Amino acid sequence: MEGQLCANLEISVEKRQGASPPSFIALLKVYRELLVSRIRNTQCLIDNLIENDYFSAEDAEIVVQFPTQADKVRKILDLVQSKGEEVSEYFICVLQKVADAYYELQPWLDEIGYEPSENICSKPVVNTDPVSRYCQKLRYELGRDSKFVMSYGQREEMLLEEIYSNSIMELVGFTNESLGKVYQLEALFDDTVGLINEDGETIYVFGDAGIGKSILLQKIQSLWARKELDIGAKFFFCFRCRMFSCFKEDEAICLKDLLFKYNCYPDQDPTEVFHYILQFPHTVLFTFDGFDEIYSNFDLSTMPEMCSPSEAVHPLVLLVSLLRGKLLKGSKKILTARTGTEIQRNIIRKKVLLRGFSSNNLKDYTAMFFKDEGQRALVLNQLEANPNLCSLCTVPLFCWIIFKCYEHFHSMFDSHELPDCSVTLTDVFLLMIEVHLNRSLKTSLLKNTTRSQAEVFRSRKETLLALGKMAYKGMENSFFIFQQEEVSSVNISEGDLQLGFLRTVKGYSGCDDQFTYEFLHLTLQCFFTALFLVIEEKVSAKELLRFFNECSSTETVQPTCLRIPWLKKQLEGEDPFRNNEHFHFTNLFLCGLLSRSKQKLFRHLVLPAVIKRKRKILITYFGESMKSHLKGLTRSSLPNYNQIQVQPNFVWMLRCLYETQNEKVGKLAAKRMHANYIKLTYCNAYSADCSAISFVVHHFQKRLALDLDNNNINDYGVKQLLPCFSKLAVIRLSVNQVTDHGVRILYEELSKYQIVSFLGLYNNQITDVGAKYVAKLIEECSSLEYVKIGANKITSEGGKCLAQAIQKSKTMFEIGMWGNQVGDEGAKAFAEALRNHPRLTNVSLAFNGITTEGGKSIAEAMQHNNSVKIFWLTKNELDDEAAMSFAEMLKVNKKLVHLWLIQNRITAKGVKYLSEALKENTAIKEVCLNGNLISQEEAKAFEDEERIICF
Repeated sequence: MEGQLCANLEISVEKRQGASPPSFIALLKVYRELLVSRIRNTQCLIDNLIENDYFSAEDAEIVVQFPTQADKVRKILDLVQSKGEEVSEYFICVLQKVADAYYELQPWLDEIGYEPSENICSKPVVNTDPVSRYCQKLRYELGRDSKFVMSYGQREEMLLEEIYSNSIMELVGFTNESLGKVYQLEALFDDTVGLINEDGETIYVFGDAGIGKSILLQKIQSLWARKELDIGAKFFFCFRCRMFSCFKEDEAICLKDLLFKYNCYPDQDPTEVFHYILQFPHTVLFTFDGFDEIYSNFDLSTMPEMCSPSEAVHPLVLLVSLLRGKLLKGSKKILTARTGTEIQRNIIRKKVLLRGFSSNNLKDYTAMFFKDEGQRALVLNQLEANPNLCSLCTVPLFCWIIFKCYEHFHSMFDSHELPDCSVTLTDVFLLMIEVHLNRSLKTSLLKNTTRSQAEVFRSRKETLLALGKMAYKGMENSFFIFQQEEVSSVNISEGDLQLGFLRTVKGYSGCDDQFTYEFLHLTLQCFFTALFLVIEEKVSAKELLRFFNECSSTETVQPTCLRIPWLKKQLEGEDPFRNNEHFHFTNLFLCGLLSRSKQKLFRHLVLPAVIKRKRKILITYFGESMKSHLKGLTRSSLPNYNQIQVQPNFVWMLRCLYETQNEKVGKLAAKRMHANYIKLTYCNAYSADCSAISFVVHHFQKRLALDLDNNNINDYGVKQLLPCFSKLAVIRLSVNQVTDHGVRILYEELSKYQIVSFLGLYNNQITDVGAKYVAKLIEECSSLEYVKIGANKITSEGGKCLAQAIQKSKTMFEIGMWGNQVGDEGAKAFAEALRNHPRLTNVSLAFNGITTEGGKSIAEAMQHNNSVKIFWLTKNELDDEAAMSFAEMLKVNKKLVHLWLIQNRITAKGVKYLSEALKENTAIKEVCLNGNLISQEEAKAFEDEERIICF
C-alpha cells in the first residue's frame, strides 16, 4: 500500500543538496492517510511526547476529546507538524522503537529507510503500549506462578529450580519408533528434529501418570517468563484441561474471554491486545495439560467447526478448534496426556515420550533433594541394594514421595532405613498417608512417642473415610475437580483440608467466588477411592469391582481421544476424551490394600469378616478374569515355542497381581498362559513392572522366552528380573535404555545358568565396557547362539572383544552389529573370527564406518568361510577396490547366499567386477547394491544378471 501511495502521489521526499536531512514534516503530510489508518494506539505517542516536553497537558486534553481513534491520530499529526522538524522526527522515532504497538507500520519505516538522528537518539522512548505491557504482565504472573512447587504436605513450597530434574525425553514417530532424545527444551520447537507432520501444530507430550508431564510444562513456563526460552513466543497461555469439565453444558464464551479471563487480563485496551494476537498467532504459545482428564457430557456433534474468534461457543469447542488450527492458526501448542490416549494424527506436529529418570537422572535428583552428602550417600546405597524401590524411583512422582517419606522418618526417628525389598506401590502411598497424618498429630518433644502406622490410621478413620468418599464420587464420573459444596457434603473439615491431600485451584465456569479443590495428584485420588472401597463396610461386590469392569473392553485399541464428530462418527454414548488409566490405578491400589499383608493394618478400621469377604470377591474375580483375558490373547506356534502376544492391559493385570503379593494367584496366572514364549513388546512396561513380571514368570517350570523389546526397562528393570534368569533361554531387551551396568548384571546371571540361546540388546546405551561383558558371555556360555547388539555405542575396542569371543565360540549362529562404530580395526578382528568359523551363519556389520581397508580384510577372510549365508555391509564406505575384493571372494566362496552392499561408494566399475564374478558362482542368490554411485543408465548394463540389484 505504501508503495502504491507513493506512486500515485508521485511525491518523494528528497534530500536537499549536501548533507541536509529530509523533511519529516513533509513525510507526515505525504503519508498522512497511511498513518491515520494504521495507528491504533495513540496513548503511547502522547505519553512520550509529553515526557520529552514536546506536548503540553493541554495538547493531550485536546487530542483525547476527539471521539474516534482516526480523529485523534489526525489531531496528533496536526500538532506534531505545527511544532517543527524535531518533533516530527521524534514522532517517527517512537513508531520505529515501539514496534509492538506499531507493527503495521514497520514495512513503511523500512521502505523510507528511516534512521534517527544523533539528537533524537538521545531522547528517551518509553513503551506504554498495551501489547507490550500485557506481555510484561504475563511474564511476571507466569514467573510468579511457576517459581514454586507445592509439596505434598502443602505446608511448604519448594523452588522449582531446586526440585526440577531432567528426565528422559524421546522424540517418537506416529508408531512410537524412536527419532532421538531431547536434551534441550528448545529442541521441542526445532523443526529440524523429530518433525512428523509439518501441517500439524501441536507438540504432543505423553507418558504415564507421575512421569513429570505437568512439572515439565511448569519448567517451560518458568523459562519463558525469565526470557530463557527463545522460541519467538510473546504470549503464553496455560490451561489445565480438567478445568474444562467445570463448564456447564449450556455455557458459551468467546476466544478473547477464554484467553484473558482464565489466564491474565490486560490492564489496558484488551481489544488492541486481542487484535495483535489475531494478527500474529505465531507469537502465541499454548500449553494444555492433561487432555485425557476432560470428562464432559457436552455433545460436540451438536456444534459445527469453529472458525470465528468472536463467536461465543462452548469452551470445549474453542479448545478443539485451537488444537486443530481452526482458531489462531500458526500458534504453538503443547498438549500433554497419559500413555494410551490416542490423538488424531492430523493435529500432531511432534510426539514426545517421557520415560522418567535414567540412573544418572536419579543420582542427580537425589543430590538435589538431599543436600547433606552423608545422607545422600546413604540413600543411594540403599537404593542400589533395593532394585524394587529403585525401579519405583524412576517415576519422578513416586521418587518424590519416597524421598519425602524418608526425609520425614529420618527427622522423626533418626532412622536411616528405606522400606524393605518387598515394597509395592501401595506400600509407598500408605507411607505417604502416614507421614501426613503423623505431621498433623500433636507429639511430645521426644521423637519416639509417635504412634505406629495402624494407630495413626485408626485415629483418623473418619477423615480417611470422608476423603475416600469424595474421591470415590469423583471417580464414578471421572471428575477430578470438586466444588465447596461437594467437600462439605462428605463432612471434610477445615482441619482435614490442612492435611495437604487436597489443594485449592483456580475456579472456572463462574465459580470464582468459591473455593475449588482437587487431589494433589490423580494417583492420590485413585488411592483414596480404593481406600474407601476397603474401609466402607456397605460396599457391595458390584461396587467393589466396578472399576475393573470400567477397564474391560472388547476393543483392543484405545478409542481416539480427539474424536471429532465431523471427522469420525462417534460411538453412541462414548466420551471423546476417555482414558482408563485412573481406573487401572484404583484397581491396583485396591489389590494392594486387600492383600494379606495389610490385614493387620485394617483390622482396627473395618471388621475382619468384611475384609475377608472383599478379599474373597477380589481373588475369585481375578481367577475368572485372568482365564478370560489369557484365552483372548494372540497365539502362534514357533519352533520349540508356543508364543503369546500380550497387550498393554496385560501389564496392568501383572501390576495388580504383584500388589496382591499372592503367590497362589501368580502361580495360577503362569499356569493358565499355556505358553513358553511371552511377547511383551510395545506395552509401555517400566522398570518397576519387572517386579510384577518376575512375580509371575518365576512360577514357570520350564525354560522360557521373554521378549521385552521397545519398552522402558532400564538397568533397574534388568535387576528386577533376577528371579527369572534361571528360566530364560531367550531374553530380548532391545530399545530399553539398558547401559553397561545392566549388561554386567545380565552377564553375571546368565553365565550362572548356561541356558540362554538368544540375547537381544539392540538400540540401548551400551559402550565398549558392556561389549566386553557380552564377549565374556559368548565365550563362557556355549548355549548362546544369537546376539543382537546393534545401534549402541560400541567402537573398535568393543568390536575386537566381541570378534575374539565369536572366534572362540563354536556355537554362535548370528551376530547383529548394525549401527555401531567398529571401523576398520573392528572389521579386521571380525575378519579373523569369520575365517574358518564352523557355524556363524548371519552377520551384520552394517553402518559401522568400515572403509576399503576393512572391507578387503573381510572379503579375504570370507574366502576361507563355509558357514556364513547372509552378510549385511549396508551403509559403510566401501568403494570399487573393496568391490573387487568381494568379487574375488565370490569366485571362491560358494556358500554365501545374500550379500548386501547397499549405500556404499561403489560405482559401475565395481559392479562390473561383481557381475563378472557371478558367472563363476551359482550359489549366491543376490548382491544388493541399491544406493551406490550408479546411475539408472549405467545399471542397464547389468540387467541380464538378475542377481545384481542396483535399484
